[in-house]
Amino acid sequence: MILKQVQEVIWRYYQEGRAKATSQELREKDIAQMVRMALSNQMRALYYENNKLNDGNEYYFTSPLLSTQIFTLGDADIKGMRRADMSKFDLYRLPKNSHITNAVPMGTGCKGNDGSMEMTQVQPGEENFYLSPEFKFFKFFVVKGRGINTYNLPPCIKEVAIESTFDSDLIDISLDIAFDISNQILGVSLKLKQFPVKILDNSYNPNASELRKRLEETQNQA
Repeated sequence: MILKQVQEVIWRYYQEGRAKATSQELREKDIAQMVRMALSNQMRALYYENNKLNDGNEYYFTSPLLSTQIFTLGDADIKGMRRADMSKFDLYRLPKNSHITNAVPMGTGCKGNDGSMEMTQVQPGEENFYLSPEFKFFKFFVVKGRGINTYNLPPCIKEVAIESTFDSDLIDISLDIAFDISNQILGVSLKLKQFPVKILDNSYNPNASELRKRLEETQNQA
C-alpha cells in the first residue's frame, strides 16, 4: 500500500477521538510526519536485521521505495569534482549511504564509451585516495551533505540520474510494515490505550484485527 493510505488510516483513528490520553491538538500533516519518521526507523531496523543474515540481499526491502531523479552537474573545480545538488528532495537515509543505489552519468556528444559509463560510490574520505593521478580513469562519486560529488567525469557529461529512496506520499510499502508503523504511532505517539498490540502474545487481539482490517480496506480502495 502507499504511504498516504497509512496516514489516512491513522488520521481517522485520531479524528474519532480515540487518542484520549493526549490533549495535544494535531494536524493531518503532523500525522504524516510521524509516519515518515516511523518508516525511517523501520528501514534502519530492517537494514541491521538483514545485514546480519549476510545472504547478499541485505537491501531488498528498499526496492519498493526506490525512484530515479535527474540532476544537473555543476562546473568542475580544481580537483575535477562536479556536484549534483539534491537539496530540494528529502530522502530516507540508510547507514553507509546505501539509500543511494545507483548514479548514472548522462551526456550527449561523448566520444567512445563516455556516454554510457558507470560510477562507483565510495564512502566519505575515501575520495582522497582515488584523487591521485594513477586513478584518473576511475569514475566515482561520494555522498556529501544533500547531494553527491562526482569525480573524473568528462565535460560531455552534463547530468546524473540518481536512484534513491526519495520521499513521496506515493511510495509503496508492504502491509506488514504499514501495520508496524500504525501500531507504533497509535500506541507510542498518540498513546491510545488499546495500542501498541503485541501480535506474538495474542494474534486474535481485536484491536490488531481492526487495525489490519482498516489497512486492508484502505489499500483495496486504491
